[in-house]
Amino acid sequence: MTPELAALLTRERRRAVALLARQLGLGHLALAEDAVQTATLRALERWPREGVPERPAAWLYRVAQRLAIDELRHTRPHTALPDDAEPEALAAPPADEGRLAGELHDDELALLFAACHPALPPATQVALALRSLLGLELAAIAPLLFSTEAALAQRLARARVTLAGHALAVPGGAELPPRREAVLSALALVFHHGQLAAGRQGATPQGDAPLAVCWEAIRLARALAAHPATAAPEADALAALLLLHGARLTGRIDDAGELVPLHGQPRDRWDAGLIRLGLAHLKASQRGTALTRWHLQAGIAAEHAMAPSPEATHWPAIVRCYELLLAHDPSHAPRLSHAIALAEAGEPAEAERALRALLPTVPEALQAHACAALARALSRQGREEEADGWWQRAIEAAGHPAEARMLMRFR
Repeated sequence: MTPELAALLTRERRRAVALLARQLGLGHLALAEDAVQTATLRALERWPREGVPERPAAWLYRVAQRLAIDELRHTRPHTALPDDAEPEALAAPPADEGRLAGELHDDELALLFAACHPALPPATQVALALRSLLGLELAAIAPLLFSTEAALAQRLARARVTLAGHALAVPGGAELPPRREAVLSALALVFHHGQLAAGRQGATPQGDAPLAVCWEAIRLARALAAHPATAAPEADALAALLLLHGARLTGRIDDAGELVPLHGQPRDRWDAGLIRLGLAHLKASQRGTALTRWHLQAGIAAEHAMAPSPEATHWPAIVRCYELLLAHDPSHAPRLSHAIALAEAGEPAEAERALRALLPTVPEALQAHACAALARALSRQGREEEADGWWQRAIEAAGHPAEARMLMRFR
């Protein structure tokens, strides 16, 4: 499978799931996901041989729709079957200038807001949104949410029971703001998943499916900030955050396809245009009065983006941002990042104390980062022998060989 075909299928699969789930209803969301996944596998078999159809999303939709209707006839003979007419949204792509006018017409955004249903706990809303939008296996979603695969499966099963009587209607008006925070969280995790997958595959920025996921998360975040029904300061802040992180994707993988940590990235490889766009969204986000976690994370990303070199980074400002962020989100990830910033800001002993307190409870997905952070804090205190031991622990805890190699190269 070529990178171009992988990126195309990733994009069109999301649209097909959104449209089929809207037709079947949220109670049949799992059926929509499974049917589109089967249709995608058939596309992988046929398209390289027969050519990509003129309307890929319509092809996937029609195959998945037939599969879903057959499944309903077989397993639920008394269920009213959906109309097999093709949705108008597949007839032709909407004009760019009208895609965000009026109600929420963007298919993927509509699915996100529908999945983030207020009948569900916030964490479950995010899990369901990730499953619906990306079609990931539970094993891939669980680390993003610092959960186990079994616990996530139970959470999603309960969610589908709860939503069984609800139609997948496009929310509008007063229904949108209560769902916004979960949508923002889901988009941030979509970007993080793409970034992580790209690093593990040694991807290049052009035409790669994992990075296409990153660009789609950025597109949806900007659409969220632009849409009159969903525009809000925190939406601009998320768009700023993803754009500023997206600007660094070109420096995150070196010419040999290996991961490069932030402090080792050549700044001239970062995308200056994305940085400017991110800073513009950050400025737009300042129109509100509330300081959200998205504003603080975007502010931290801006400090990195504006520093001409790693040594010139304004670490005390980043530490202050993390201290404010912990008041909004005291979970493991920001606590770990705060400790890293403390060490970089010239307080390695304080960073060590914070990390030793954090390590016994840190999730498995963060173990390697926490061990590496403690190694750096010890090294900055001249305790190299202890640092070497923690570097070794970090390498052993790495979740992927690419991450282990990065730790060995940049320890």
